[in-house]
Amino acid sequence: MLKPLSSIAYLSFVPFLPVNASASPIDSQKAAIVEQLGNHPQWLKLLHFQRGESLIESDAFFFAPEGRVNPKAELLATLEEFENDANRTNQELAQCRFPARYLWLKKQLGSQFSAPKVRCEKLEGWQEENQLDSISLIFVTGYMGNPASFFGHLLMKLNKEGQYYSSKTPLLDSSVNFGANTGQRDNPIKYVTYGLLGGYSASFSQEDYYRYEFGYAEGEQRELWEYELNLTEDELKLLESHLWELQGKEFRYYFLDGNCATYMASFISIVLEEPLLKNAQPWDMPLDIFKALPNKQHNNQPLVKSIDKRESKYSRIKDKYLALTGREQEAAKSLTIDKVLFANNSYAQLSSYEKSRVLNVMFDYYELTIVDGSEDEANLAKSRKVKLMQERLKLPALDLEWEMSKSAPPHLAQNPMKIGLSTGYNSELGGFGQLNFRAAYYDYLYLETSRFNDSNATFFDGNVRFSNQDIWLDKFDVFNVSTLNIRQVDLFEDSQFAWSTRLTIEQKDLSCNDCERARWFGALGKATKLNGVISFYAMPGVNVDLSHYKDSELNITFGALYTASEYWKTHLKLMPASSLGADSEQKLLIDWESRLGNAMDWDVRLNVKHNKSSEVSMSYAHYF
Repeated sequence: MLKPLSSIAYLSFVPFLPVNASASPIDSQKAAIVEQLGNHPQWLKLLHFQRGESLIESDAFFFAPEGRVNPKAELLATLEEFENDANRTNQELAQCRFPARYLWLKKQLGSQFSAPKVRCEKLEGWQEENQLDSISLIFVTGYMGNPASFFGHLLMKLNKEGQYYSSKTPLLDSSVNFGANTGQRDNPIKYVTYGLLGGYSASFSQEDYYRYEFGYAEGEQRELWEYELNLTEDELKLLESHLWELQGKEFRYYFLDGNCATYMASFISIVLEEPLLKNAQPWDMPLDIFKALPNKQHNNQPLVKSIDKRESKYSRIKDKYLALTGREQEAAKSLTIDKVLFANNSYAQLSSYEKSRVLNVMFDYYELTIVDGSEDEANLAKSRKVKLMQERLKLPALDLEWEMSKSAPPHLAQNPMKIGLSTGYNSELGGFGQLNFRAAYYDYLYLETSRFNDSNATFFDGNVRFSNQDIWLDKFDVFNVSTLNIRQVDLFEDSQFAWSTRLTIEQKDLSCNDCERARWFGALGKATKLNGVISFYAMPGVNVDLSHYKDSELNITFGALYTASEYWKTHLKLMPASSLGADSEQKLLIDWESRLGNAMDWDVRLNVKHNKSSEVSMSYAHYF
């Protein structure tokens, strides 16, 4: 950042914008300021200026007619508008519309800044309501119920100061969201299409933090991780003021490189020297930002001040319920099913300590039902909670201990991009080598850190194979998304379906290397988990062969996903299939893959497959 300019005399020696020969000294001074600061990196950041133009599309954000494409013209117009504030009413004050620009120019020009001092009552009232003490970035893990949420989400939280606010009461803070301005009835196909092609505008919005935490954590059972940033008081004031400037201003939304990660990184980077996102890749993901944050230094100290996981009611219920013994779980389930509470022997036979543990879980369960259920469900939950309290008063006071699940923050998650090298043997084609590249994001065997468990979301995933005689495309998945949608707490009605969808170009089967087919796979079924480590699923589905429709198939996938430890995870799939053509060919596909290793940036995999031909392979993958 440039130091404040010491004098206008110094500026007069700096080449400046052409001015009329009869221009006043003030005009010359402005021209010198514009030439000196018009392309200053922080000024360009305040304009969100990239690749020759501002990313902001709203005309109200600019004073100069050409301000969106000419940062020097916008700076000159800003200086003139600030000086003219002395002749304006409160509603028209330029400084009140653009307080961040005012703060920045005042710091750069020091005593040479000639704009009059004005009072901005609305701005001051808004700042008083914010009570800003610090800023945090919130990572929200992915959600498979919405294509926009596959990659997770990013929020900014404005942490309040004062005796009534603390890190223990985050729900009183306010949050800043960036999102597309979609229609309420927009379906996923329209959303993805518009998102890819830039059909939506987008904007920043400010809401109470508890609204987002409830929606994400309770409604969608997603994890929220908070990274509090180490920023100075001046930096906080500048960002807060710029947030005021962005109210109601529109950007263009792009699913890949104009999303919440793109613009939140752009916002925070106003006060940073280094970018938070990788410039080399054509897409931006929230995870990229959180991977970068802990490695950044700022003002000679770590950029990240603290990292905290925000627990939800559902996550607390899940952790406590899974910590119950089998007897205790049966008793807990009886308290959700039986019309007459405490009449079931499964509860009556428990010790006082066991009963206390069960009741503790049920308090949380009914509290969640009260806020998340229908009106009838909430009323029933309230009456049952009263009876639980009466039952608890009959028991002695006890200190309950819970073994809570541990999870790692997102910056420790496995990296999203992959390049791999394999060697293998095919019973029909012989030995082969394989090069794999995956643009994003994770598959079933990835480390389950800060992502939707028991799910697969890969995009632009391709294998190129080679042998002594040939080289060929084994497959190229445009997308491969699936989830088992397993609730680990069977207190809740499990009405969720497992589902899978994939669009690909691949070989017809393993016996050939010149029989490419374009295919779409879709399946819908159910899944369950045993002992917290083995997931079983069955999904009837269809394979639509877009190249040869007569070769389309009906199938059913039976699968098992076993997590032996953080170092070993394995996935077995059996798929009986029957073609829809006249021949009605029937076959059995087998795919068994195991992952070894628990590093963020590598793993080793063993894979056995059968589809007309059989093959075995071993691969090493690097994640970045």
